[in-house]
Amino acid sequence: MANGDSQAAGAFHDATKLSYINLLTKPPLYKSYPGLTQIPLPQALPPEMPTLEAISGAGPGDATGDAAPLDLNGIAQVLHYSAGLVRKRVLAAAGEVHYRAAASAGALYPIELYLVCGDLPGLAAGVYHYAPAKNALSQLRTGDYRRNMAAAAADESLASTPAVVVSTAVFWRSAWKYRTRGYRYCFWDNGTVLANLLATTTSLGLPARVSAGFVDADLDQLLGVDSEQEASTCLVALGQVEGPGPHISSALDPIGSGDLGFSEPIPYPESDLLHVEARLASPDEVTEWRGHVHGAEARIPGIDSLPLGEAILERGSTRRFAQEPISLDQLSAMLAAATTAMPADFGGGLTEPYLIVNAVDGLTPGAYHYSRKTNVLELLKEGEFRAEAGHLCFEQALGADASAVVFFLVDLESALGKFGNRGYRTAQLEAGVMGGNVYIAAHSLGLGATGMTFFDDAVTAFFSPDAAGKSLMFLVGLGRTGTPNRVRPFRSKYGVLKDSLARGAGGERRPVPDWLYSN
Repeated sequence: MANGDSQAAGAFHDATKLSYINLLTKPPLYKSYPGLTQIPLPQALPPEMPTLEAISGAGPGDATGDAAPLDLNGIAQVLHYSAGLVRKRVLAAAGEVHYRAAASAGALYPIELYLVCGDLPGLAAGVYHYAPAKNALSQLRTGDYRRNMAAAAADESLASTPAVVVSTAVFWRSAWKYRTRGYRYCFWDNGTVLANLLATTTSLGLPARVSAGFVDADLDQLLGVDSEQEASTCLVALGQVEGPGPHISSALDPIGSGDLGFSEPIPYPESDLLHVEARLASPDEVTEWRGHVHGAEARIPGIDSLPLGEAILERGSTRRFAQEPISLDQLSAMLAAATTAMPADFGGGLTEPYLIVNAVDGLTPGAYHYSRKTNVLELLKEGEFRAEAGHLCFEQALGADASAVVFFLVDLESALGKFGNRGYRTAQLEAGVMGGNVYIAAHSLGLGATGMTFFDDAVTAFFSPDAAGKSLMFLVGLGRTGTPNRVRPFRSKYGVLKDSLARGAGGERRPVPDWLYSN
């Protein structure tokens, strides 16, 4: 009998052990290319456009009008304010800590950026890897490979686009801590990087458009990554389409894959299988996969915000909220920022925000749904839900203390029906962009923000029946940063309810909320 064979239990136990040695083998935060030529980037000047204006996409350049020319200074700004190293601190408990431009789950930074470009002022055509810690580009290929990029993405316009930024994910950086669930976090992190990138390009007057569809093997080969430990996740075309681009593809000689700083990550079959099954194998398959429906335009209320560069440089995840109210104008601005239309080949609009409002002036506390079409908050149920918010946010005080928590939910069955397995990572990516927009919008308004993990099905149950059938992709807590800005202990009354009934303080039996059953 299968139950009598204890190998499965032993193998599982060994695979899930934690030890101090495991902690010592944390993968490095940076990829390196020893021996390759590095091109120093100029110091990136902070983008001065007000943050909310930059997030809205209402920049001076667009795909049909006059766009700012792209040069080495522009490349430096785009890369630095998307994924650059913005400051360092030495902490007694952790040593030297590096802070990057975009938020990252667990500060693990699994996203790498590459650049494929034609000849630009100050930079020769080639394929490059961005080194955040050195603010430099490592040259991987010399020559114009935009035609190869266009073929991989089934998009002829890329051959005459000045430059393309390609994101990859180093999966083990997240899986080291978060295991199988780390695959989700890679796309959250990719989304926050994209949020910064798109806002920065708007501030520079550069058109930008995101492609989540491409022939995975061909794009990975162009970058020289192995498709398993590191793989391409999306690309962003930068600048006005020009003509003509290269007429033929360049020969792709093998190149080194660089040094990730580890050799044998622990395999997680569920995420490995999903990644394989989500690949696109041919340009025809990319064309069939790609959608053409674009989301509604965001209407961000007129409210003053800090310049984009300042908001990004000062950004950091809040560790404690002050349980103080924020204004309705502030919340409205952050929701509009979250739902601004993303120029993407899959069209966007997969993700819907739901909220628990704890303390917003002029707004009744309760559970809400935010309509992306009408920019209206619909009250689903009125009540004081701080304890519920803390529980849903994986038993964290941040959820209970926040002025509001925004939950980004997706009709996953619909997304998978339209986009197949790749629809899963696309939904995670879009939610990450929306969360990233909220992050920088909050900081531009002098508020705090933080992303958190969660109890998946309990969130759906809490917002049902309106959210029935939807799945949570990402959430962000919003509010005023507390003093001291350190995590406080927390355990909600729901954290101790393990059965359908629990005993009260006097020994009586009491019912558990229906939404908790799914936990």
